[in-house]
Amino acid sequence: MRMPWTKKRVEAEPTARVRQVAVRSFAAAETNRLLSGWKWDGGFSAQEIRSQLATIRSRSREMAKNNPAMKRYLQLFAVNVVGDGFTFKSTPHDGFPGAKDYRLDASASRFIEYHFWRWCNQRDPETGRTFCDAAGRKTMPEMDAQNAKTWARDGEYLMLRMTADNPYGIAFRILRPDALDETYFQEATAGQNPVYCGVEMDRQTGRPVAYYFHTTDVQSGIRGLHGYLVRIPAERIIHGFTPEDEDQPRGIPLGHASLIKLKMLQEYDEAEITAARDEACSIGTYHSSNEDPDGAVDLTDPDNSEVANALVADKQAGQREILPPGWDYKVSVPQHPNREVTAFKTSMNKDVASGFGIEYSNAFNDWAGVSFSSVRQGTISERDCWIMLQNQMIAQNKSPVFMMWLKSFLSLSISGNYPQEKYPKFSEHEFRGRRWMWVDPMKDMHAAKLAVENGWRTDSDIAADLGGDYGDNLEVKEREKEMRKKHGIEDPPKANGQAARPEDDEPEPEPVKKGKE
Repeated sequence: MRMPWTKKRVEAEPTARVRQVAVRSFAAAETNRLLSGWKWDGGFSAQEIRSQLATIRSRSREMAKNNPAMKRYLQLFAVNVVGDGFTFKSTPHDGFPGAKDYRLDASASRFIEYHFWRWCNQRDPETGRTFCDAAGRKTMPEMDAQNAKTWARDGEYLMLRMTADNPYGIAFRILRPDALDETYFQEATAGQNPVYCGVEMDRQTGRPVAYYFHTTDVQSGIRGLHGYLVRIPAERIIHGFTPEDEDQPRGIPLGHASLIKLKMLQEYDEAEITAARDEACSIGTYHSSNEDPDGAVDLTDPDNSEVANALVADKQAGQREILPPGWDYKVSVPQHPNREVTAFKTSMNKDVASGFGIEYSNAFNDWAGVSFSSVRQGTISERDCWIMLQNQMIAQNKSPVFMMWLKSFLSLSISGNYPQEKYPKFSEHEFRGRRWMWVDPMKDMHAAKLAVENGWRTDSDIAADLGGDYGDNLEVKEREKEMRKKHGIEDPPKANGQAARPEDDEPEPEPVKKGKE
């Protein structure tokens, strides 16, 4: 019984059903039936490189041996990244930038440039061996070209600094990437740096400290998974590769994304060529046209041997034959290569060229249906990629090599009166990779001339774009002027200042008037 002063009991209402609201998420992170085969990947981690580098590198090397497209890629890589060598310019200055006394020490610049050029390109007159190569076979441009090919094929290149018996006291030896043990791994412990893929790194900064190479010296005291290892400090190693991740210790072959498709195309080509050859060898066949085998002439009968021999003998153009009773001739029409081969291979090769990072028409020598504007755009884009790779090689290889050489050079008597204490000053330098003529040089030279005349660019900028040096050009022109004066040759007339007209901008001829004048 409810008393009058008690509160009225309120019956609980049924709980309302909460409506679920869909929350948007990244489509690339969804997991469904269609994306179930999309595997998780950890990037270019040390664990994946440790277990897979040897396989990828081996397959890349096999393709470099047997695949013409891969060989073409390596050739283009060396030609465009290195060419005939990097241009070196020594730029030691007195003072500091912005000061009144800031000027180039021209005498020291020429002195350093000459000796570095001599070390890179000349041979010892007594032994006939080059100074820069520890093996004495290659000049520095040749070493750079081999390093570039190894970089593209194996994903990395290595050089070891060595003390040499030459006037400069230093040389470099090229090392195979597989000599650096990618399986050697060591966790970081108290007071000890970690080792990833054969590269010891500073536990705080991630800077390479040492490298572990395979060796036959069992006294080295380091036992790896596949033999004994020797530890070489990083100060003696030049290690060049393209890092895709910050903590990536080793390089991966640059064409790794195209290797599978390139290999499949190679197998497809072999199958298509085999099928075409097989069909070409089977021009026609003789067969019995009668349902009753007894109705056909027996070609094995000795009395009909001449007829049988005539059917298998070599044929001549325009020759006609009368077949024996019961026999017929069937012509084999080849079906390979079929009409779709060209379009199919073109589509696949474009994917391969994209994985290589090069322009398709140039990579596969296919210029069908290419317009001038598309070639120009593709060429400019590709050359930007080459310049980026050149800058990587300069930062990882060329500048460190020069700095090591300069330190050795200044410590020897061959450096003359230039003291080792001024190493920071003499270490100022520039490297520049090769440059290319444009698709339409007349238009580009016209544009460059206008840019200089309007102050948008300088003569030094234009000369550098063409792979030269404006100061060196002036010196050469002065020497040429003296030579002409010595031989009594007049100087060529100077340009009248009128810019040359690009070919495409030539005025159209006036239309021919019809009828009588």
